Amino acid sequence: MSIEVIKLGEPLLAEVRGIDISRPLDQATRDAVNKAFLDHSVLVFRDRELKPAEMVAFEAVFGKPMIHVTKRYRHPEIDELIVMTNLNADGEVDEFESRRGLGWHSDMCYLDQPAKATMLHPLELPEKGGDTLFANMYLAYEEMPEALKSKLQGLRGTFRFGGRSKDVQNRLNPADRDKPLIDHPVVRRHPDTGRESIFVNPIHTVGILGMPDDEAVDLLDEVYAWCGQDRFQASHQWRMGDTLVWDNRCTWHSATGDNPLRQRRLFLRGNVADSVH
Repeated sequence: MSIEVIKLGEPLLAEVRGIDISRPLDQATRDAVNKAFLDHSVLVFRDRELKPAEMVAFEAVFGKPMIHVTKRYRHPEIDELIVMTNLNADGEVDEFESRRGLGWHSDMCYLDQPAKATMLHPLELPEKGGDTLFANMYLAYEEMPEALKSKLQGLRGTFRFGGRSKDVQNRLNPADRDKPLIDHPVVRRHPDTGRESIFVNPIHTVGILGMPDDEAVDLLDEVYAWCGQDRFQASHQWRMGDTLVWDNRCTWHSATGDNPLRQRRLFLRGNVADSVH
């Protein structure tokens, strides 16, 4: 069966048809999937329910699966997966848990070895709302005014889980909070495509290495205002059987927080490791 790649969003996002991701893939298919991943940055595979072990096996098509830092959300049987839910310990839709994923970010950028890719697969969805937004940081940088680009050359952003938010830090076990800051380039060259993109983000970036805090905040706010424009964005409307995978090295993503009927939302999430840079 031949693979078909259908572009869904102008800035990024494509659907891949013609493969069964619940089964092992031959090398030619794996190569074609990875090419589509690099070409479109966000891929959706539809109409296939995945068991947890099948999801981890499909993650390996893109690289080495990672273990997430938030121990409280780990899958009970498979460490490489976490359970994303809007439910509290009593099984009720919870305001705090409903805010998970809200705000532009890239996953695990606060580690020495960030996440190359994220994979998300729904187990329960609300009848309305719950879309996921994506933004293309290649385009944001390529179309950025030269005056702003010039301010960013050679700078390194500092990162921590949750950035400046104590609310997000509290999702970690106490021993994992307030870790030393990690730094990565503000403008990062993609190791596979060679294209440059913005790597800092509003949720997990704290500041800029060696720059006074007030100056760093002002500069980062200017970057975020530019990168958050609608013209760089695409939206995915979830349905059961979807599996999404996206490239954290050149995209931002955000939940919408939209759940007007206050219904359950439950996902499996996995991450693939990047190289140290």
